[in-house]
Amino acid sequence: MLTNKSVIAVIVTYKRKNFLKSIIKSLSEQTVNIEKILVIDNNSSDGTEELVRNIIRNNQNISYHNTGDNLGGAGGFRYGFTKALEFNFDYLWLMDDDLLPEIDCLEKLLENCQGSGIFQPMRYDKSGNCAELSPLEYNLTNPFLIRSKTKTVKEAVLEGTINTESIFEIHSVPFEGPLITRDIIDSIGLPNAKFFIFNDDLDYSIRAKKKGYTIKCVPKAKAIRLLDNNLSADLSSWKGYFMWRNYFYINRTYGENFFVRIKPYWLSAAVFTYSLLKFDLAACKVIYHAFCDSKKLTNSELYKP
Repeated sequence: MLTNKSVIAVIVTYKRKNFLKSIIKSLSEQTVNIEKILVIDNNSSDGTEELVRNIIRNNQNISYHNTGDNLGGAGGFRYGFTKALEFNFDYLWLMDDDLLPEIDCLEKLLENCQGSGIFQPMRYDKSGNCAELSPLEYNLTNPFLIRSKTKTVKEAVLEGTINTESIFEIHSVPFEGPLITRDIIDSIGLPNAKFFIFNDDLDYSIRAKKKGYTIKCVPKAKAIRLLDNNLSADLSSWKGYFMWRNYFYINRTYGENFFVRIKPYWLSAAVFTYSLLKFDLAACKVIYHAFCDSKKLTNSELYKP
């Protein structure tokens, strides 16, 4: 699997130059060669460009690309896919700016990928605990489930119900470390930049699965999350807007029955009423705009980082 296979790596970054330096170093020192490392900068103002250009002086395999604006993770990765497609490659390796792959991460991914598909390394926190939140199942059949991600890899590891010595199928990946075969990109196209943040990776995974591609986790390929997963974001903030809007879109678009597809209607009404009873007008405003904008993934100017 390692013979004559070319890999392009894409890192999307925004104002995390200290993390970025470590990640570029790790990619440059992988035990198998990466043909090109593309750094996609969402118009950072913290000296990211200067840092990367200094690194490029000693490593011509790295290139720097500024998007010209903060396009969010979704827009950044779409931009990165577009730049990567200027090259011939067999695999695209996606990297966020807070994920540090172990030095043999790519080697382990390539050793275990057979045929076409998406292959995800196992993520750990800095203490060495499993932090892989990819879902084993994402339920789009039960309209009464609020948490559609019914079980994560991390939960299965803690329960001891999964064998971490061999690869296993998962429902979707984050854009944090997955290795994607070129034919998938040729088949389903680019990530949807309209998501901005949250669920752009889920959308891409669902599109791939609908085309018959498999998605697998490779436990022997390891990466470290440099930041803790924060699942308690303020739902009345700009992040809450994108969380709700994109969640509604996923249900509208991929719900497997009528009742799931109309879930955004009753759920948004319930959240709006609950927020109103608490006199939380900011949350009312967020849920209203999130619902209205979810049909076409309209990006409201009211909610920006």
